[in-house]
Amino acid sequence: MSSRTLALLAFGVYSLICWRWYVCGIKQQCGETVEATASPIVETSVIEPDTTAFQPVTTPDDGSQTNFTTPAQTEPDIEKVYVEELKDHVLIHFPYNSTRKEDNAAIDDYLSRLARQLVSDGGSVTLTGHTDVVGDSKTNEKFAMRRAKNIRDILIAKGVKKSQITTKSYGERKPVASNDNPRGRYKNRRVEIRVK
Repeated sequence: MSSRTLALLAFGVYSLICWRWYVCGIKQQCGETVEATASPIVETSVIEPDTTAFQPVTTPDDGSQTNFTTPAQTEPDIEKVYVEELKDHVLIHFPYNSTRKEDNAAIDDYLSRLARQLVSDGGSVTLTGHTDVVGDSKTNEKFAMRRAKNIRDILIAKGVKKSQITTKSYGERKPVASNDNPRGRYKNRRVEIRVK
């Protein structure tokens, strides 16, 4: 066997290993039918985070000493939409291929409160869409913009003026977590809401 044939064979094996790693490891699509990027996932719901940081526990002997224990944090289901309210902004996380905010009580409640605040105060809000790295960058840029515009349309339907809302898209360019695992990619698929 010539060295050229051996080199081509080695390159073929290397390419197959890389392809398998990308499809199974990064995209998590081994044995599944690949869906089109534009089709939304229909069912969404929210899991409320455990907001208690510490639970006081009194010692049994005389009741005078108090210890603190940290409760186990429950992670949101990556197949469902999740609202994360932080100190200075809010994140709405999306499942893979999802752009729509379904009728979900927690999300609807947050967007209704936000709309009331914007209508009464006359302030403004910036909605910034983000995606994970699955797919090409141009499609991800458009997909992230669709996520932001869908939230914008809900706010407009709740009485907020279009001039009060700015929508932006960073696509896959500003990840907040690793794209090497499903949980990290879920955290990257988000719309950031910042009120000014």
